[in-house]
Amino acid sequence: MAKKPAKDDGVQKLKQDLKQHAVGSLYLIGGEEDYLKAHYLAALEREVVDETFRDFNYDRLEGASLTAERLIEAVDSYPAMAERRMIVVNDLDVYKAPAALKEELPGILADLPAYVCLVFYYDTIALKPDKRTKLHKIITENGCIADFSHLERHDLIPWVKRHAKDAGKYIDTDTCDYLLFLCGTSMTGLTLEIEKACAHSATDSVKRSDIDAVCTRVLDAVTFDLTDAIAAQRFDRALRLVGDLIAQKNEPIVLLSAIARHIQRLYVAKLAMQAHKSDRELMELLGSKSTYYARKMRDSAARLETGWLRRAILLCGETDIAMKSTGTDRTKALELLLLQMAANEREQAVHG
Repeated sequence: MAKKPAKDDGVQKLKQDLKQHAVGSLYLIGGEEDYLKAHYLAALEREVVDETFRDFNYDRLEGASLTAERLIEAVDSYPAMAERRMIVVNDLDVYKAPAALKEELPGILADLPAYVCLVFYYDTIALKPDKRTKLHKIITENGCIADFSHLERHDLIPWVKRHAKDAGKYIDTDTCDYLLFLCGTSMTGLTLEIEKACAHSATDSVKRSDIDAVCTRVLDAVTFDLTDAIAAQRFDRALRLVGDLIAQKNEPIVLLSAIARHIQRLYVAKLAMQAHKSDRELMELLGSKSTYYARKMRDSAARLETGWLRRAILLCGETDIAMKSTGTDRTKALELLLLQMAANEREQAVHG
């Protein structure tokens, strides 16, 4: 007998409903992993909607303009020449709906016809269930909330390997780790990066050189290069990296946040090294599931002095205050931070 998913595990319930061909009447689909959200919405559509009569039995409604009357009309419409019909409401926060609609929602959701599959799809807004409300109780009793977060490393690596295999290529685990470090864990972004790396490979396997040649680095990966450039007294390269990031429409305040977060993690790694912590313990301290990331952080921290890291953290804090001051040129403030960090490195080298 199949194991029944936990009541609050909406993702597993959705998967089980699809596997057993027993799709229910109500789903809330949201989360940070766009790839999985789109994948399971499409799976629901394939299961519920008869493509021959799709035009009669499928409604896509925009939450911003939705009224109670329009939703009731869609719910009460019988399927035409098919067993069921599907209604997808895009970007409506049901917990913060307009007053007139919010008043009607409990009654609508508590009495959905069996022929309806109603999906509230959180595309650009966050899904934040309010468990204190009567509406939440109705939703959990009559449907499920599927919140798709980014997959962990142990799930992502087999997925990356399958995608590479579909393209006729092999990629080993270490190279998968490198890809995840360089390109992030968003499956939507990784899909394109895997395709690029596979297309570039001239052999039957994907190498790091293929990834380096064509894949786009995420901000966290670039901050490693930035810190390494400062530590190596290559201020010109550090400035160029920041210039490239700003040219890619990254806001200086966002870049500062990424740099500050990276410096803090390097400091944690430095202290962990001094305390003789293992890679696994360091992963826990960093909140990372990647052994590659932990080793990379440890290697970078080993090249930096503890005093420099402490001073760099203070400089980041001072720059944050400066950036939030009226009239401050944030790009110039970021460039000044890099210069101060480079000067800080020289001082540490002189005084040992």
